[in-house]
Amino acid sequence: MSGQPDSRLGKASLWRGAAVMGIAMLVSKVIGTLQKIPLQNIAGDRVFGIYNAVYPLYQLLLAAVTAGFPVAVSLLVAEREAAGDREGAYKVLGASALLLSISGAAGFVLLWAGADLVAGWIGDKGTAPAIRMTALALWVVPLMAALRGYYQGLGRMLPSAVSQLAEQSVRVAGMLLLLAIGWQLGWADPELAAGATAGSAIGGAVGLAVMGLYWLREKRERSGRQKKSAASVESSADKWQLLDEQDERNGLLAIVRRLSALALPVALGALAVPALSVVDAFTVPRLLRDTVGDADALAAFGLYSRGQPLVQLVVMVAGAIGAALVPALAAARVRGDGSGLRQHANITMRTAWSLGAAAAVGLVILAEPINVMLYADDNGTLAFALVACTALAGTVNAIAAAVLQGLGQVRGPMLFMLAAAALKAALNAVLVPPYGIAGAACAGIAALTAAALLSAVAVRRATGAAAMPARDAAGMGLALAVMAAALVLAERGGAALLGPALPPRAAAAVLALGGTALGAALFFAAALRSGGIRARDLRALPRGEAIAARLRRWRLLPRGE
Repeated sequence: MSGQPDSRLGKASLWRGAAVMGIAMLVSKVIGTLQKIPLQNIAGDRVFGIYNAVYPLYQLLLAAVTAGFPVAVSLLVAEREAAGDREGAYKVLGASALLLSISGAAGFVLLWAGADLVAGWIGDKGTAPAIRMTALALWVVPLMAALRGYYQGLGRMLPSAVSQLAEQSVRVAGMLLLLAIGWQLGWADPELAAGATAGSAIGGAVGLAVMGLYWLREKRERSGRQKKSAASVESSADKWQLLDEQDERNGLLAIVRRLSALALPVALGALAVPALSVVDAFTVPRLLRDTVGDADALAAFGLYSRGQPLVQLVVMVAGAIGAALVPALAAARVRGDGSGLRQHANITMRTAWSLGAAAAVGLVILAEPINVMLYADDNGTLAFALVACTALAGTVNAIAAAVLQGLGQVRGPMLFMLAAAALKAALNAVLVPPYGIAGAACAGIAALTAAALLSAVAVRRATGAAAMPARDAAGMGLALAVMAAALVLAERGGAALLGPALPPRAAAAVLALGGTALGAALFFAAALRSGGIRARDLRALPRGEAIAARLRRWRLLPRGE
């Protein structure tokens, strides 16, 4: 009886920690995604293009060095803690810190020494200073990843959450400060871009400092505590045996081997995400040089990159929705409930296609006012609208990847994205020379759509999910048509009314934000009334019955539902 409160307290603490970590990750990703907008506003499209050409390379190398290690470290630390072996947990931290520090140093040397070579691959020598500045972050970020994994293994999510928020906030603040200084001193575009990318090192240093403060405080507390009794260690012998029955597992080399074995599959999967952006960085500017010239190639690449922050934001939200829906699907799989598995998979994938289509249609119709609102002019609006089309495929990819990973199929999403990257490279070579950035955007639509279709087929095969019924598809199509018609009328009518009354950017902001709210409300209302979203779908969600009852009272659900 006495153990029950502790158990409940432990579960509550676990959920609080997960919630804190989830919120911190969401806020950090929003900051990291939207920080590109003030960068373009302050420095212009060429600096924006340099940044978008260089930063994916840093993300790729950082993923190769650190991806998977926080999870691997947290797993091994949690095992040692469960066995009552705090010294073993310290050894895991030491081994991971050493391994990641060496890897980060090697990555720094590669980027710093090879900056001119990589700039040649991109097609503009002006990117070399920015490449060197991003390399500085590799001195601090890998060690920070090791410390975050350590505290997550202890079940203490607050240090990682605080570190993430501090890192991203200071990164953006440092970027803006250096841009302001450079602008006042008259720096050239390559130097401004280098100042922007240096924010990663500044933010990483602050994030590492936060983790270091937590570590120093723990070290002081540890020095004042008595060692655990031998009986406590003996009582954990059974758990200890489950970890590894080899005596040498406490050795540094054994820990490094196990960390690498756990982290490598995750790292390979993480490489697939920035691979698509790296393909663009290494192909689009070079291909544009033949049509717009050396001086304007990266400026055009900056225009091409304008729509990406919003698409990334949509995909990030989709990934969060997918992560929220996956536990019910995984629970049905564990129970052996095939019917429940199919039902949850159907709802999850219908959500992916519906939300992705609504986001894509809305962004395409509102492309011009959004472009003006965010970037002060309508340059590159066609490419912006074409890039916005990838919101559909990106949403399906994100949610399908979450489903497949929840089912234990981690290689599928990675292979699909790598195939998409290869297809993107081939299509860039064909479409960019004649069509410029519009061709690059069309290549992205084709490549990501191919990956989305492969992912959807993989989910159907893994779960037995059926295709969307014709009646439901018709209802969703009607909802999209209602939303699109309303947005077209609102955009044209609003432009005529607001244009003479407000400055262009203010008028665009009213149209963009008002259109987004109107479009979302009309889409969901029409989807509910037309049968695109049904009561049975809502009932499968947490508190779904109460949601369905409320919507029925508001007459958004038909009476028969």
